[in-house]
Amino acid sequence: MARPRSPPPVVGEFVQGLEKRLDATLHELDRLVVNPRPAASALHRLHRDLRRLRVGVGIWARLLPKGPRAEVEGYDRRLKRLARLVGGVRDRDVTLGLLADRSLPGSAQERIRLHQVRARLVDDARVGRELLRVFLRSERDAGLFEGLRTSLHLKPHGNKVQHLDGYLAQIRDESRREVQAAHRRARRKPSTRRLHRLRIRMRNWRHLADLSLTLAPAQPPLAAPPPLRALQRRLGRLHDLEVAENLARPARGTRWARSLEEEQRRQRRRIVQQLKTHRSREVVPPPESVV
Repeated sequence: MARPRSPPPVVGEFVQGLEKRLDATLHELDRLVVNPRPAASALHRLHRDLRRLRVGVGIWARLLPKGPRAEVEGYDRRLKRLARLVGGVRDRDVTLGLLADRSLPGSAQERIRLHQVRARLVDDARVGRELLRVFLRSERDAGLFEGLRTSLHLKPHGNKVQHLDGYLAQIRDESRREVQAAHRRARRKPSTRRLHRLRIRMRNWRHLADLSLTLAPAQPPLAAPPPLRALQRRLGRLHDLEVAENLARPARGTRWARSLEEEQRRQRRRIVQQLKTHRSREVVPPPESVV
């Protein structure tokens, strides 16, 4: 009787890479759960690690048979909900930072409005942190992360497993083309929706590139092209400004709010200029073009 074929070594390396991401996420989560007043930097790290973990979990789910795949996709939906909750608390921190970084010009009435907005945001951030810690602890105790860890030892199947390195290269190529398509659409019409989609596509592509290092840990990481890094920073800054404007809506009409709107316009002009300066192949070049 023939022995069942064991997964190729590259699958083991991929799983080890995912387990490292899972461990990093749990480390940040546990630090946040035990801290009643987690810093904004801790929320940022957990938010980043949850997104990175989801990229790998999504790929792993596609390698599994139908039944286990549905279970892992359920875990992924729970991770997505966690990431959104962390992101919501972080958004309030960003807005409070913008309020703290700026002087509060204007009339006495305007300053009173801004102080009221800040007090509400401080209270929202405090309540959000408390609820987030409860929810994180609940998901951890409910076995979300242990279930994910167990799923990483399920047996995948199919040609994708036998050629996992090629399969990952295919996924990275698909993601690269998605970034290029989003870049071209934003170049033609830089609407808020298209710029937001471009930011998400670029972020996912970078997470995929990071994940691919688990298959070749001895190789130096591929540096993201400078145009991509610059554009990603500006898109992130614009997103933060838009979020702050929305959360601080009661301050609309104040000189502080108008200065925020002016900075948005400046960032958008710079982004549009960069979109015109660099074509999509320069922002995310083909693998053979990356040095």
